[in-house]
Amino acid sequence: MVPLALHIDYDRGVPVYRQIYEAVTAALASGVLARDEQLPTIHELANKLAINPNTVARAYRELDRDGYIVSQRGVGTFPSAERVATAADKQRALRAIFDRAIAEAASHGISAVEVVRFFHKVRP
Repeated sequence: MVPLALHIDYDRGVPVYRQIYEAVTAALASGVLARDEQLPTIHELANKLAINPNTVARAYRELDRDGYIVSQRGVGTFPSAERVATAADKQRALRAIFDRAIAEAASHGISAVEVVRFFHKVRP
């Protein structure tokens, strides 16, 4: 069973189930979570994160619905062998990254325009 490195940020303004969803998809995309590695059970992950199991169940349902994971009754939950990141997946990931950067910048009094200018200035 893979130990997912999840950190729930309650100040982020993103529902907890969605943070779990994003963490699993990021782990799959980066290769941290291999295709043959079992995910923690709903109750294990809920206990680890000190959250309601229904929250984890919702994240897993959405991951299953979107084809990222498959649940095998009595065996466990595993990454889907068929799921490959699509252009739309990458676009959603970029949007989430951008939204987090803008929110973090705003908490420091930095405008979105300043963030974009900075990225343009420092890009390789």
